[in-house]
Amino acid sequence: MNLPWEVTVGMGVLLSLNFLLMGCFRKPSTLTRSLSMTLILVLSALMILPSAEAAPVHSTQKGDGDGFFNILPPGQEGRINLFEYLWFQMSKKYPRHYNDQVHMYDSLSKRAPDLTESELPQYFKEASMGTPAKVEKTYSPIKNLTITRDNFGVPHIRGKTRKATFFGVGYATAEDRLFLMDVLRHLGRGRLSEFLGESESNKEMDRNQLKNAPYKESDLTDQIRRICEQGSEGEEICRDIKAYMEGVNAYIDKARWNWTLLPVEYLGLMKLPQKWKPEDAVAIASFVGGLFGKGGGRELESAQFLAELQNEFGKKEGRKIWADFRSANDREAPVTTVRPFPYNNPGNIDQASVAMPDLSTVNQTLNQLKNSDMIADGPFGPINLRLPKSMSNAILVVGNHTRKGNPIAVFGPQTGYFNPQLLLEMDVQGPGIEARGVGFAGSNLYIQMGRGKEFAWSATSSAADNTDQWILRLCEPDGKTPSNQSTHYLYKGKCIPMEQFTHQQSIKSQAVPVKDLNKTAVSLNQPPKEVIEQQQNSSQRKKETMDTKVERSVYGPVIARGTVKNRPVAIAVQRSTYGNELGSSFGFKRLNDPDFMKGGAQSFSKAIDSIDYTFNWFFVDQTDIAYKHSGLLPIRHPGTDPDLPVWGTGEYDWTGDYLPPEKQPQEINPKQGYFVNWNNKQAPGFRANDANFNYGPVFRSLTLEKRLKKAIESDEKLTTADMVNITTAAGTVDLKGQEVYPYVLKILGKQAPGNDQKLQAMRDRLAEWVKTGGYRRDIAPRDGQYDNATAIAIGDAFFAPLVKGIFGAPLKGIRPPVKLEDRPDQHLGSAYQEGYYPFVQKDLRQVLGEKVTDPWYKTYCGNGDRAACRDILWNALSEAAAHLEKEYSSASVDDWIYGSQRDAIRQSTLGALSLPDMGWVNRPTFQQVVQVQSTK
Repeated sequence: MNLPWEVTVGMGVLLSLNFLLMGCFRKPSTLTRSLSMTLILVLSALMILPSAEAAPVHSTQKGDGDGFFNILPPGQEGRINLFEYLWFQMSKKYPRHYNDQVHMYDSLSKRAPDLTESELPQYFKEASMGTPAKVEKTYSPIKNLTITRDNFGVPHIRGKTRKATFFGVGYATAEDRLFLMDVLRHLGRGRLSEFLGESESNKEMDRNQLKNAPYKESDLTDQIRRICEQGSEGEEICRDIKAYMEGVNAYIDKARWNWTLLPVEYLGLMKLPQKWKPEDAVAIASFVGGLFGKGGGRELESAQFLAELQNEFGKKEGRKIWADFRSANDREAPVTTVRPFPYNNPGNIDQASVAMPDLSTVNQTLNQLKNSDMIADGPFGPINLRLPKSMSNAILVVGNHTRKGNPIAVFGPQTGYFNPQLLLEMDVQGPGIEARGVGFAGSNLYIQMGRGKEFAWSATSSAADNTDQWILRLCEPDGKTPSNQSTHYLYKGKCIPMEQFTHQQSIKSQAVPVKDLNKTAVSLNQPPKEVIEQQQNSSQRKKETMDTKVERSVYGPVIARGTVKNRPVAIAVQRSTYGNELGSSFGFKRLNDPDFMKGGAQSFSKAIDSIDYTFNWFFVDQTDIAYKHSGLLPIRHPGTDPDLPVWGTGEYDWTGDYLPPEKQPQEINPKQGYFVNWNNKQAPGFRANDANFNYGPVFRSLTLEKRLKKAIESDEKLTTADMVNITTAAGTVDLKGQEVYPYVLKILGKQAPGNDQKLQAMRDRLAEWVKTGGYRRDIAPRDGQYDNATAIAIGDAFFAPLVKGIFGAPLKGIRPPVKLEDRPDQHLGSAYQEGYYPFVQKDLRQVLGEKVTDPWYKTYCGNGDRAACRDILWNALSEAAAHLEKEYSSASVDDWIYGSQRDAIRQSTLGALSLPDMGWVNRPTFQQVVQVQSTK
């Protein structure tokens, strides 16, 4: 905490008074403790006075050149100490940099779509490198290291040696995210209950992580060792990891003895932060990589859908219907590059390789595979780590289409809205490293997304197919009949044992939220270490153990049991990055290295080749835009079906080869003049992973692409503000309103049946909404309420009966493994990633007789008869009317006003303080706006 000298003097006086007071009593009484607490409260008030409530902030930095802006809500500061916490309880004011980027972020959607260049600093901060124009604090934790905090609290780290530089990265990370790092390193090990306390939610999250990455501590150590053994570059990464660790531990050492440095959550837990280890970074990477950097691994759900269809319609017709919805290689799917990059497309499938689950037991098996809600119990209440399914977007345009003649990029990851944020920003310069940007706290050895001196890069989740479910044929070593509990399986002709071990946690406390820290007895004449250790020693609660049985196979973790042809089987998961989550460090290191990146877009492409996680990566500099896909993508046995579960008996294993860099989707300066990605299909021929049924003609990337393409075709030269306006407008679109309801309205016609006035009013409201773009935003007028709020209510209520009417009877109630829709009312920000949108649109286009490049085997709505389909749609609208009358307790359409607060973004609390909601927008959490000009 950076305190002015006046406050420091005040603190010293109050501390002296506290020492005197406590010294008068050999055994502090309740009165003494209460007086001590009063002094703390007064001290808190004095200490926090320099801080300011979040308010409109203009970026005032001026560093190494124009053209780089970014934003990352809520704010840089993620550590709340005891005094700040108590002051907030009294004043409801946050520390200065705790949420000072929220207003800037939240206001943009209310200002667009006509934002100007001069206004950008009101909504983004300048992302300069070097010494900032406004310096709030400069300090040197060790020799050869200087950390400068700018007017947003972002640390600018300057090291004269590489060791000092990475010491600074670790130190600054611990300053801003220590408690979050601690949560993540325990979660990554499946030991959250050990840290936060015993509760069913915490135990469930631990069990969930052990399905994904059930590592022993020795496994984490082996990952570090293997990196260190990979030549001089691997050795340097290991030295960087060690220096980072030393920086974190230097801060921990100070925080254990200083109330102003210790996050208050540790007091709530009555625990002290323990030393950081290199293995902690691996544990966090295993959690983060398991969420963001994988795709596929849900073959059983696909198989269940197919089996149900074949059971109802016969093998041939069932397979054709399944293929309609599977959308594995729909030529109408929006793509990132139009160049074909075929991958994972099977030839002649050996049907003996397919292990179809029994319909009688598959639901029981799938229940075993369900993930937890990702909500833990922390010292101050729930810790909500729930994330959108797939996230992030990017638009880039070549210089020929811009006013200044340089390319423009607006891009960033959607990593959810957390308080504090999972991502952490910093500017780092030292020998062999020059970058500013973000990384996931605790695994942010290098900048993972951000900028270099004259370029910037970002990523979106790709979810390419790097994960498979294998069906293990259970056996008994003595030849007896296996049961569902058998722990051996057939592999290459032998009955071999699963590796089994007990994952044990030592738990001493229950997860109970702190009711009122104001009443907690804390004496300031003792450091945190002594106070907390005394409390721990006086605790009467005995340690208990929590045991979790872990089973591993040659493929990876064994996570469920089931049956195939009435015989017991186990389900194992193989992920290409399993056991090497930290291996992608080589790619990030190269992106941060100014010497390596001298080659611009070509160097970027080579760096991405060393990242094993499956992402879409984008690059921009003064002259080029580039796209490169990353991922350790397995080449599967040619006789297997990548969409269905395969027997894990050895003969159908992955080949051991992986998709080479030159066959990964990629392009530099595309002929079309732009790149657009919002987690959509990578390239023609690049097969959607087995879990992705949504790469059809409708995807949310169209809300970006149609607006960008229209702007380019207008021959108006684009500015950075124009690009921001495009992304912001797209981020407030309801995908149904833009891509689905136009076709619904064509079939409905202009007149309601029977001159029904209510249905007519509903149809007309929908038509007006569609005509104006299908937005969920408050623009005209800006009155705190969605424009077209009634149409939004109708549109949301209409979709479920619409889908049921079109597909329910034809499919006999059988549903593909896709959620109905992905609306904003989940409060995550990210929306419209998956749903029935492409299914409805394609089917209605076939009803209308419009051109369909990849037509479905059959048309479902009214069996293709337009009049019959029209009746189905009007009946669905009537059903929506009944629902809305009940919901709003009114038969008047005018009373059906959808409240925008129902979509509000909730900033999930990961610590002691909560933050207010933000208005809905479908936007990257960390967003960069870049037009590189000369920085020399």
